[in-house]
Amino acid sequence: MIQSLTSRLRVRLKSVGAGVTAVGAALLLSACTMIPLPGMPIATTPAPTSSTAPIERNTETTTAAWEVPLDPIGQPVVADGVALVYAKVANGVNAHAFSVADGKQLWTQPVHPGLDAVGTPLEPAVTRTAGGRSAAIFLQAATPPPNTSDVAWWTSAVAVDLSTGKELYRGRPELVSTRPFACDGLLDMCFIAFDETSQTLEHWVDLEYGEELVGPEVNPLTGNFRPVGKELYSVVAGGVETLAHVSYGEVQWEVEMETLFGKGATTDMGWHFTYSEKLDLYVGSVGINPTTFSPDKFTEQTFSLNLRETTKTVGLRASTGRVLWTAEGAQLDCAKTVGTAASKLEGGSAFPVRCEYVDGFIEFPAAKYRGSHSKVVGYDPLTGDAAWESKPVEVHSWETTGLIPSANHGDFVIAGHFSDSTLLDTSTGKFRGASFEDGFVCWEETTYTMPPDGPTKDQPGGATAAGSRIAFPCLKGGSPAPAFTYGALTDVSTPDQDIAVISVKGKVAGYKLLKEFV
Repeated sequence: MIQSLTSRLRVRLKSVGAGVTAVGAALLLSACTMIPLPGMPIATTPAPTSSTAPIERNTETTTAAWEVPLDPIGQPVVADGVALVYAKVANGVNAHAFSVADGKQLWTQPVHPGLDAVGTPLEPAVTRTAGGRSAAIFLQAATPPPNTSDVAWWTSAVAVDLSTGKELYRGRPELVSTRPFACDGLLDMCFIAFDETSQTLEHWVDLEYGEELVGPEVNPLTGNFRPVGKELYSVVAGGVETLAHVSYGEVQWEVEMETLFGKGATTDMGWHFTYSEKLDLYVGSVGINPTTFSPDKFTEQTFSLNLRETTKTVGLRASTGRVLWTAEGAQLDCAKTVGTAASKLEGGSAFPVRCEYVDGFIEFPAAKYRGSHSKVVGYDPLTGDAAWESKPVEVHSWETTGLIPSANHGDFVIAGHFSDSTLLDTSTGKFRGASFEDGFVCWEETTYTMPPDGPTKDQPGGATAAGSRIAFPCLKGGSPAPAFTYGALTDVSTPDQDIAVISVKGKVAGYKLLKEFV
């Protein structure tokens, strides 16, 4: 008997279970901001504790084993000996695939950011087929059908073999609302598109057989929905936003956003969700609009926003949606580059990190902060209780963050102002020793120019959208260092074949790791 596509997909998913991880799933777990509001709290510097011996890290500097000139907009995704990175070109953004071993370019393809362009950072996505092949999945520009609406950005979902660039699937031109991602975070390709009634439907493409399943059998949610985390969706129907957990094609729970996060909570002001399978837990922060007008009208008004009323972080039981704890005025976006491997979210001893506004306001239409302070908090993920806190410091603007983004596995953060920063142990919140020769990998945010004509034909082109981040070698205070150290390279999440692959300004480079650090 030949199984239906639906049953074959579900059997396959349940058979691989948690044993298969989509390399590109990080796309869905990234913080996403529709508008740069209310901004990021500045992280803070704790009072120095007693003298601490420097941590043991290799301080020997290293040179790249290979370098490729490029203008990357983010870090590579690495799988099966291939590094996939997005980079700016004269007419947009291209995907480039390189051999991890020697930096040889294997293939390149144009990438369209799609209708997600304004709100979601553009990052590579990789999945696996049923046969075990890795595939790059993205959107490309497509010609809209005749006599369509005024929406200009019609695109096609595309999947190519990661190693060869051979096309595995090309979808028809559609109004794709959400870029392709790994179905249920495991395999194949899913994406969300609008139907004829402007409602959203999730598509599941079996990359091994080229078959496609659309609609309630894939995702039974109705209205307009988009993924905001692993198996987690924001749904808007009848003017009400809900948060829904969908797994294996079934809705596990669906709760109004305001019930979870309070009145005015909306992903239109930003969101960030992390998931812990070990703890059966979602931890998420969502922006809150305490006014009577929409966020896109803020700069047209004269008013003040209490910063503690603009965001909230909540811990949810992943299996039921039950609220375990709430942290007022807190958000996770400030620590979006801090890993979780060494934290309690994945069985480690370190506490995950959030930022909290202590007081202050943001004034509109100037969008200036007044009397504003924030602190960094290490928290127990099951109770939300603060395990440690740093001393509050003044918040000046959303363009400045005192929590310096640094690659790590969740065991430390670099906190404070750029002129006065400290390396913190996230297990204790205390100063963590580091020598003056020690190096780290810090991040710099990137942007790219969106395609012309905007999502709609009457919207002018030339707008700037968020890429992801490129790296630079830094010291514990966040100031640039002359070169990467072997110790710093052990913090990055893109090693393969004993080589760490990193995007830096003007190039992508591969660094050979020392055997004792692999």
